[in-house]
Amino acid sequence: MTQHHEDCQLKSRKSSRGSRHGQRGDARPGERRGSRAAHGARSVHGRSSIGTLEGVVSAHRSGFGFVRVEGQEESVFLPPPQMTGLTSGDRVRVRVERARDGRLSGEMEKILSRGVTAFLGTVEAVGRTLFVHSVDRRLSLRCLVPPEKLAGARAGDWVIARITRYPEAHRSAMAEVVRRLDPERPLEMATETAIARHSLPVEFRAAALQEAEAYGERIDPREAKGRIDLRDMPLVTIDGEDARDFDDAVYAETHAKGFRLVVAIADVSHYVRSGSGLDVDALERGTSVYFPNRVLPMLPTALSNHLCSLEPEVDRLCFVADMLVSRGGALLEFRFYPAVMRSHMRLTYKLAFEALFEGRPEARHTVGALLPKLSPLVDLYRSLLKARHRRGALDFESTEPAFEFDTEGRVRSIGLYGRNDAHKLIEECMILANVAAARQLKAAKAGGLYRVHGTPEEKKIDQLLTQLAALGIDVDLPEEIEPRDMRQITERASGSADLPFIESLVVRSMPQAIYQPTNIGHFGLALDEYAHFTSPIRRYPDLVVHRALKAVVEANDPTGRRYGADELGSLGQDLSRLEKRADESDRYVDTFLKCSYLRERLGQTFDGLITTVVEYGCFVQLRGLGIDGLLRLDSLDDNEYVMESNGQAWFAKRRKQRLGIGAPVRVVVTNANPVEGLIDLELDDPVPVVEGKPRRAPHHSPREGARHRRRPR
Repeated sequence: MTQHHEDCQLKSRKSSRGSRHGQRGDARPGERRGSRAAHGARSVHGRSSIGTLEGVVSAHRSGFGFVRVEGQEESVFLPPPQMTGLTSGDRVRVRVERARDGRLSGEMEKILSRGVTAFLGTVEAVGRTLFVHSVDRRLSLRCLVPPEKLAGARAGDWVIARITRYPEAHRSAMAEVVRRLDPERPLEMATETAIARHSLPVEFRAAALQEAEAYGERIDPREAKGRIDLRDMPLVTIDGEDARDFDDAVYAETHAKGFRLVVAIADVSHYVRSGSGLDVDALERGTSVYFPNRVLPMLPTALSNHLCSLEPEVDRLCFVADMLVSRGGALLEFRFYPAVMRSHMRLTYKLAFEALFEGRPEARHTVGALLPKLSPLVDLYRSLLKARHRRGALDFESTEPAFEFDTEGRVRSIGLYGRNDAHKLIEECMILANVAAARQLKAAKAGGLYRVHGTPEEKKIDQLLTQLAALGIDVDLPEEIEPRDMRQITERASGSADLPFIESLVVRSMPQAIYQPTNIGHFGLALDEYAHFTSPIRRYPDLVVHRALKAVVEANDPTGRRYGADELGSLGQDLSRLEKRADESDRYVDTFLKCSYLRERLGQTFDGLITTVVEYGCFVQLRGLGIDGLLRLDSLDDNEYVMESNGQAWFAKRRKQRLGIGAPVRVVVTNANPVEGLIDLELDDPVPVVEGKPRRAPHHSPREGARHRRRPR
């Protein structure tokens, strides 16, 4: 349960600020949901003992909190006495009971790990004593700061503070100021807050830095011995404008069976040996984190931006997936081997698109003599696209925010950055190499990490069908869902302005992709085997796969490694968690910057789309910005709204106006809080009058209501 939704549920539509971008609610306090653990449990005075559970604390500023348990929808309530010494993000073990009112209630047993080590706050003076008070109300932290730990900060300053003593029953928390911040520089504020909020490692340990520097700036010629020499092959990199860590290079040629595709990947495992200082720091990070103004790399820049990066016109060590592909896009044969290569050119996506797909003379001239050697890549790409479509793989037209900043880091404009065919070309080549890696591991029965994406849960599909029906989209789905069934939903909305919203509903209905040693396939890509092989500079799971593959194809290579099942299981969980941490950090910065942009535009109107209906109003996504704000019922001039029985719309009985998901609205921004990602909205134009009465759901359960539209396959 997100803190904001907990707040709103407890306030029961009383006026207050905010929406939480990109997050949705959980069980309401007092709402009972089924739990296998509770079935048959011992009952004492109307309370059912469940046992112990582990989870992450979400603290409420009023003193109570919740514990979110992985894989369980219902959160565990912690009353104020049990929250002593706890802060949001702490991982804890609690004894859990099912209370008489139906909710899960917990009693603290042990703090397993601290979730927050640093935070954004303001310095406050109480007499001569200075405190740092967290501005994120979910933390509810107030830490005493000794005078010698203020780093020059004064009362009223915004700072990043590091916790030196956590709160206890009779002792206040203590902290030291790490960095003073200027609230007029939102880009710096956003990044530093995200780093503190998510406890992202920034500095590398001395051991890792020393190992990286010891390798030097160029490969030792002796390291190329025993490797296949690909330096004359016209391999090229195609990446973003600002990229520096070039993981992959590609080359394709026609073949009697169709195409030969060579995907050369930086041989990171040659330098990052298992158990080394570099390995320890890389595993702690799990992935590189990319912000608009900086990168937190998984490896020191001596490796990530130089010795491992496949820079043009320099020799580099690589690990290669060499594949034969049919003209229909099927993977026929493959082999893996260590090689030495030299990138013949560094292309950007823009340049590659203009030269290879649009045929612009200036771009073609820039590519020069390499142009005819790159044309087989385009033919191969078209074959791979056809194969993708035949599989029924999902293909979302995803966009990312593109911020333009002034010299102070203030957001001047926000655009949306989409993918072109050059992006997709590289994506399809990387997917094929990842499939080959997974098949190699599977065929050799070697332990490795697979990138898996499970089938959507039945209840999620039922919810999706209900939402689509509310939009007037009737979908016929089989009992056993396949990727092509989900794809038909987005295809029907193709060309519509509402396509991003429809895609978001489909995405929300599916589980997160994770890493694990057991292969179950990848639902979204419609693949039976899949692993991550192509980005070892920035993703630790790829490094694991490289080592596992080397142990299979190069048995005498000391950089290969055979992993045990237990270790792989633990790695999969940890790396999935670290990936999630990085994604949340990235989203936090994007949301902070969007809110900062809107804070300078209070009172302005925006076109929006209702994306979610909740008990206290509805969330509206602002078009062109990709951020949700909250439109509260109590901000409307007509308080006779009733929720329709399907839970997808509010209906004003007297005025016969309807606020339902998918409905376009024009709204005014009345408040924006960048730190907490909160936006308040009010209607600018009256809601259109609709004929009739509130829509009623059929007289059966939501599950049955959805099921009647699903057929046996």
